[in-house]
Amino acid sequence: MIPILAPIVLLVLLGFFLGRLRFLGPDFSGDLNKLVFWVALPAFLFRSVVHAAHPGPQTFSLLGLLVVATGVAAVAGWITTGLLGLPRSSRGTLSQSAFRGNLAYIGLPVLAYAFEGLPGKTEPFGTAVIVTAFVMALYNILAVVVLSIGHHSERPVRAAFASIFTNPLLLACMAGIPLALTRTALPLFLDRTLESLGGAAVPIALLCIGGSLAHAKIGDKAGGIVAAAALKTFAVPVLVFFLAPAFGIVGTDLRIALVLSSCPTAAAAFVMARQMNGDAPLVSGSIVLSTLFAAVSIPLALFFSR
Repeated sequence: MIPILAPIVLLVLLGFFLGRLRFLGPDFSGDLNKLVFWVALPAFLFRSVVHAAHPGPQTFSLLGLLVVATGVAAVAGWITTGLLGLPRSSRGTLSQSAFRGNLAYIGLPVLAYAFEGLPGKTEPFGTAVIVTAFVMALYNILAVVVLSIGHHSERPVRAAFASIFTNPLLLACMAGIPLALTRTALPLFLDRTLESLGGAAVPIALLCIGGSLAHAKIGDKAGGIVAAAALKTFAVPVLVFFLAPAFGIVGTDLRIALVLSSCPTAAAAFVMARQMNGDAPLVSGSIVLSTLFAAVSIPLALFFSR
């Protein structure tokens, strides 16, 4: 676990100190965030979806379970904001922080390690990859919805839908799905270009998160940060564990479901929240705290799915 989680914490700390030294100022951080939102993350998501494996027999049951859990987490995060007395503009941010997990950079590496040495490990890991691709697409749709509603209560429905269908992260996922399903390979030069761009997305986003924390006052948001991190890393996997029998999810599929649902809040949540005028300090804090919580939640997920 430490080799997977430690780089995330260290990059956030580096961004924090660069922010304190004014090397990573708010304007520069904002420009970096735009680069990630419009270029690097779409490249990463598109390539990830294109390289996704074909679904196995239990893939759609597993996907259904995670979709239900994601929806419940989004609603729970929204309601929790009201219970804590946070402003309406924070509702979408807390909701997104509660459901959007770091599947690609934490969930899949953990599962690759967990399935290592397992006979026929290719099939369950392929299932995990395709489920991750579809769930990430859902994350982007749901994130735009909750952030649009939360920040713009007076916004017309048509404008909210326009935000959804012009979101580069969502468009990248949707563009990749037909290529994945038809097993269409990207030209080598394009694949390597997208790999290089996508590889820069998460490190830059984590530096921006640290820089945001360096200038933020999060004392009045502590309750929201703790609530979002606890919902994401503990409440959601517990929900998945108890719902799994209803979806016929057992064995290695249960391990996939529990590990993916136990992942901390993704760095992409900060990118999206900042780009859509969400609560950047709240999501920054929840990413850091949920990453620390994941050092407990993911080992528990592996233990209960043995």
